[in-house]
Amino acid sequence: YEVVVIGASTGGPAAILEILRALTSPFPLPILFVLHIGEPFGAAFADWLDGQTGMRVSYACDGDLVSAKAGQVTMAPPESHLVTRNGRLRLTQDPPRHSCRPSVDALFESVAREYGPAVIASLLTGMGRDGAAGLLDVRRAGGFTVAQDEGTSVVYGMPREAVLLGAVERELPLAQIGPALSALAMSNREERTP
Repeated sequence: YEVVVIGASTGGPAAILEILRALTSPFPLPILFVLHIGEPFGAAFADWLDGQTGMRVSYACDGDLVSAKAGQVTMAPPESHLVTRNGRLRLTQDPPRHSCRPSVDALFESVAREYGPAVIASLLTGMGRDGAAGLLDVRRAGGFTVAQDEGTSVVYGMPREAVLLGAVERELPLAQIGPALSALAMSNREERTP
């Protein structure tokens, strides 16, 4: 695996905090994160998350190398889509998707195209369906997909839509997602290859 991508909306701040606190340290992969959050809360949230976890959490800068972000959490800034292109982070002002910018679908679709089976993608609690189609793209490209289960989701909207599309390889309670991401990141990729 080369990259972890996570998307969330309603209930997402508490969910991502729990996941990050559960990850093994040092975590070997870059984590790209889209949360539906607006200013002025977005910048404050990134700073707060940085202080609450053992990981560096910051906003994406256009042009940064994805591989240089190993062991860090890189968030999409409010009002910009975060995508990957040619191994670099790109911020775009493309139209909102599902009324959302940043959009989880935009990120998931880009990493599915670029990294294929080297992606671990997780869709967390949230209203609507942003991220469901992108998670399906990741699964079709051979990446590993996990969604938060209904019982632990504040709003079981986005994960539910992904399950209905057949995009979810594993549906887990929130407390199991961090350990699962750690186990996958530490595992040898060849173990999944038939």
